[in-house]
Parts: sequence; structure tokens; C-alpha cells
Amino acid sequence: MRSFDYVTACKEASKAQGIDDIVSALQELGINASSEQTGGFTMCAYVQLTESRYIYANLYGESVYSDEDYLFDIFQYDDKQDATQIAQDINNYIND
Repeated sequence: MRSFDYVTACKEASKAQGIDDIVSALQELGINASSEQTGGFTMCAYVQLTESRYIYANLYGESVYSDEDYLFDIFQYDDKQDATQIAQDINNYIND
């Protein structure tokens, strides 16, 4: 019987959901980002803004949170976007 490897499952989900591409695009812009599991192997790119404020992003948009509370959307799209678009949205939010 094959054992379940949580870390590998998260890495596979992050790649399949396009989160690795967003993280890479953010890092190319000089923004520190990581892939985080938000539950049920739903992955998001994670950008820490302050001690309690952060951004979660996927290929459909980006939102700002404080602690565990949703604050607002930076952008939300009806259709899947390219990772570079999501990274640029975040870059514009941080640097504008």
C-alpha cells in the first residue's frame, strides 16, 4: 500500500493549479512569494505585506486579508489569467 505524502501532494497541487507560475512571476518582479495550501488542496500564491496583512492569489485574481479576515479584492477575473498578469496586478498594488 502506498503511503500518502502531504508535502508532495501540496507541491503537485500547486503546480497543477498554476500557483508555481505565479510565485515565479512574482519573484522575477522582486516580490517574495510562496505557495500555500488554504484547505482541501486549494493552493494560493502568498505574499506577506505586514505582520498581519497578506495577499492570496490564484489564476482568477488576488485578494488582501488581515489575519484570517478577507478585506478586499485587488482584481477578480471571470476567466483564468496568465500568471504574469496576476503578478503584475500584485506588483502594481504594492508599488502604487
